Amino acid sequence: MAERNGPEFAPLRDYVKVFPIIVTVYDKNDIIVREERMDYGDFDDKKWLGKLSHFYWSQGCTVETRKA
Repeated sequence: MAERNGPEFAPLRDYVKVFPIIVTVYDKNDIIVREERMDYGDFDDKKWLGKLSHFYWSQGCTVETRKA
């Protein structure tokens, strides 16, 4: 694992309660097979994103996330 000294390890100024993102899954040919909106500020959505990512990565797909 990379060293933990990058900007992503800085303390948050504010607690993130709501953070809408879009999750797009591409197959091996870069064709979109699924697109979902979720709230990354929600604990259950974070767990779901982990499960979704693991499933599609194991199928050889790419999982892209971006701010909604």
